[in-house]
Amino acid sequence: MSEPPIDLSRCETCRAQFVPTDGACPRCGSLDVHSYPSSALGTVLAATELTNPPTGWTPPHRLALVELPESVRVLAIVDGPLPAPGTLVSLRLDGAVFRAASEPTA
Repeated sequence: MSEPPIDLSRCETCRAQFVPTDGACPRCGSLDVHSYPSSALGTVLAATELTNPPTGWTPPHRLALVELPESVRVLAIVDGPLPAPGTLVSLRLDGAVFRAASEPTA
């Protein structure tokens, strides 16, 4: 089963694409912003493992910088083994946090 799409935003004034916000475009300030679905698959640009994370997080705590096909980048908590740069991962939104599965479900 594949992950549902990730909602991104596009500014109709300057054409910037970004993770949805409740406000104006972060590039030009326009309020003419609309959301659209994007593939939940992205490519890992960098990943790290925190062996001594902050209180409340269970070590090891894995993070990955993931680029979506539209060149939008998100920081995600990795569920599973730490992926290498260039690895395809599936993303899902868990509340306000992105999570990446190191083995895509799609």
